[in-house]
Amino acid sequence: MRTIVREAYDTHGLPSTVLGPVLALTRRLRAGGLPVSTGESIDAVRALAQVDLGRRPQVREALRASLVKDPTHDDVFDLAFEAVFLRQRGHGSDPSASSRRLSDPAGPDTTGLLADAITEGDDAAVERLLDDAVDRWSGEPDGRSVEHHVQRVLRGVDLGRLYRRILQPDPGSDALQRNVDAAEANARMEWIHRRIEALVAASLGDRVGAPPPQPDALEDTPLLRAGPDELAALRSAVRPLARRLATRLGHRARRRGRGTLEMRRTLRRSIASGGVPIDIVLKRRHPTKPDLVVLCDVSGSTAQFAPFTLALLHAVHQEFRRVRSFVFVDGIVEITDVLETSPGVLDPRHLLDRRGLMAHDGRSDYALAFERFLRTWPDAVGPKTTVIVCGDARSHDRRSAAPAMAELARRSRRLYWLDPEPRAEWNLADSDLALYEMYCTEVFEVSTLRQLSESVARIA
Repeated sequence: MRTIVREAYDTHGLPSTVLGPVLALTRRLRAGGLPVSTGESIDAVRALAQVDLGRRPQVREALRASLVKDPTHDDVFDLAFEAVFLRQRGHGSDPSASSRRLSDPAGPDTTGLLADAITEGDDAAVERLLDDAVDRWSGEPDGRSVEHHVQRVLRGVDLGRLYRRILQPDPGSDALQRNVDAAEANARMEWIHRRIEALVAASLGDRVGAPPPQPDALEDTPLLRAGPDELAALRSAVRPLARRLATRLGHRARRRGRGTLEMRRTLRRSIASGGVPIDIVLKRRHPTKPDLVVLCDVSGSTAQFAPFTLALLHAVHQEFRRVRSFVFVDGIVEITDVLETSPGVLDPRHLLDRRGLMAHDGRSDYALAFERFLRTWPDAVGPKTTVIVCGDARSHDRRSAAPAMAELARRSRRLYWLDPEPRAEWNLADSDLALYEMYCTEVFEVSTLRQLSESVARIA
């Protein structure tokens, strides 16, 4: 029997505003490889009319029964469900509240509310908002580390955007006052980061304040988790690491330059020695150096990672004919000139100050940024160009950048992706890395300085 779409959507008094989340869930499942039909999407909407929207387990099972046909797809469904229907606690079983949460999975603008509370000095409101953020984004205990859940919350709060909101420059302030304001903002960001760690640990039942396991070497310190002292030490470690890497690449290039045996000329010379090939002739090689284009996401927590990548790549620029670097959020700008005059690792704030970097709301938008790059610098990428994209591939549920990635792959010689998140967190929640990986020559995990160095050595 044919199902009438209007009847399926409008019967049983189900709020029509739940359609958005269901369709978002359907899109995510299809992107994950599940064969979800339009009819099954309609069945999912009708199934929600039969359950209590205030009971999350009922909502989950109703949607699972409607949209998943193979038990092997349960993991994909669980990830998509968590991304669309964000966890809420402390709301009781008020059905109307549940309906509102289903119809608006993004919820309130926590970043904006936090910025207002910090600016007004309302510490109680800051504490409430951070507690709500942990409830909303940390996820259910699943045996993973506290740091995994902390990173989920930090992505939701978007510290980069929060920093920009609270550091609105006063046109009448002098340079000294701006430096004082920046120092206060940095201290506040650090406090928020540590407070989120404590709240997440408490919510998961772990011991608050337990020190994370210390890496064996500084180069193995996770870049996205490093504290202020560790970041300072890592910045100092980049330059000697870059020199060692450049030396290693130089030796490799010289070995490549020796060439292969030139058989005809070797045999001709062997005539003088009675046919014994004493004088070996090698083919002369003329190695060509590719162009390098680097596209770095500097939004949110990845802003801390990008300067290390840019510094390391520019330190080994002699391995490339030309290096051009761009940073993006939802806009994109070229910073090649800045890096050429920089003595070391740039402060992320210097990157975020570039005009045109934020085109709209200041949250990363890979599709918008890549499309603008292709349109504004159409000759930057050619058949001899190696392109490196640095970022976490998190879309904030915006449209996919897959078409732009396909175009970058078509134009370039090679296309690599460097992701600073641990591999276990790839393709979770709003990460679209699986959609982009098919266009890449290779994808690297670069959560530590050692991994970053090793990936650059393989690319160069």
